[in-house]
Amino acid sequence: MSDQQLQLGVDDAYVALQNAWECALEVLSKHVNKPSFDSWIKTAKPVSVDGNLVMITTNSRFAKHWLESKHLPLIKEILETQLERKLQLRVDFSESDEPVILTETLPQKPKPQPKHDEEPISLPLNNQYNFDNFVVGPTNRLAHACAMAISENPGKTYNPLFIYGGAGLGKTHLMHALGQTVLAKSPDAKVAYVSGEAFTYHYITSLREHRTAEFRRQYRSIDVWLVDDIQFLVGKERTEEEFFHTYNAIYDMGKQIVLTSDRAPKDLQLDSRLLSRFQCGMLADISPPDLETRMAILQTKAECENMTLSDDVILYIAKLIRTNIRQLEGALITLHAYASLMKTAVTLSLAEEVLSKNFGDAAPTVVDAQKVLNAVSKKFYVELTDLKGKCRSKNIVAPRQIAMYLMRELTDYSLPAIGKAIGGKDHTTVMHSCKKVEGKLATDKSFQAIITELTNQITGSRG
Repeated sequence: MSDQQLQLGVDDAYVALQNAWECALEVLSKHVNKPSFDSWIKTAKPVSVDGNLVMITTNSRFAKHWLESKHLPLIKEILETQLERKLQLRVDFSESDEPVILTETLPQKPKPQPKHDEEPISLPLNNQYNFDNFVVGPTNRLAHACAMAISENPGKTYNPLFIYGGAGLGKTHLMHALGQTVLAKSPDAKVAYVSGEAFTYHYITSLREHRTAEFRRQYRSIDVWLVDDIQFLVGKERTEEEFFHTYNAIYDMGKQIVLTSDRAPKDLQLDSRLLSRFQCGMLADISPPDLETRMAILQTKAECENMTLSDDVILYIAKLIRTNIRQLEGALITLHAYASLMKTAVTLSLAEEVLSKNFGDAAPTVVDAQKVLNAVSKKFYVELTDLKGKCRSKNIVAPRQIAMYLMRELTDYSLPAIGKAIGGKDHTTVMHSCKKVEGKLATDKSFQAIITELTNQITGSRG
């Protein structure tokens, strides 16, 4: 093959990959909020292709982690569809902004990376989440008032603030609104918004790369620390320990801490030292919104999207979706998109046709201790009296621990209540059992399948 023909092949590969990449970006832009898309995805670039291996470069370690852990399977699927062949994707990071040349050669040994500047520890704040478009109702009024008060005077009141409640109820919205308000008033303030997952990633990376001093210095210079989904730390003992010391350092300097979780502190299987610190501050729960609040949320969102909805359509959607604000917004966007594509007005009959099959809260299955015990007993061929008894044989202890874990996950029982239901065990036994099950879940796929099967059976889900 002549040099000219080889260059033409490289050029063709470059054009094909770039076109496929643009398609992937377009799809991802509709699935990822704009700040995260601009910070972690849009900055990534495909830099080389060798047969079926595509190299992608990002501008930081965290962008690399975010891409790999969140979006790589979807990117791979899109690129394979566009290029009509199976691919392997590899992600690396580089701070060089020099243009790259696509090659069709064997991968070369990567060059050592130059010493990098410190990467930002904060995730981007989403400017679509602010106090002005947060709809206040009876079920979120306390959390909203606390967040507002903190944004006016961080570190002086409600410290720490612990907001808890189910998914899609506005906890993250309040965190972003609080952070942006602080920055608007004090642009030099160091506001760090992280998730429990991001903190874990930062800590593990610092250990692996021997940068713990840098990690601690960055985190302990924060003025306002916003930690979303703290429940992600459960079961990660070394990360818990580092979080504990980071928390103490920030708190002792009089800086503000705000945390969110999907459950109350007393229901988190975290170190008792951490839980006591969470509980010494302000606890604010957020419950599913009532009908009037759901209608107000829909009206606010419709105005933001320049949609005109009749009262009967708003009432229909608010009655259809009762427990999740994200679903309310998703239903509205789906309806708007359908009406635009079909070039038709949004009517009640259209809303019923489009939304009834895909939205709405199914009637919840009532789960209690007895239902869990019956399912575990049947699955492992163990008598109920043995599950509740004191026998310590392995074939009894393992199902008993699974029963305690499932009660904690599927019911609203407290740890003492679970212990009572399992034959009078104390709460420390329940906590130990749950941690044992969580540890096995993290490493044993066959065990994961057993727990999933039991969960689906108990809740009536088809999985």
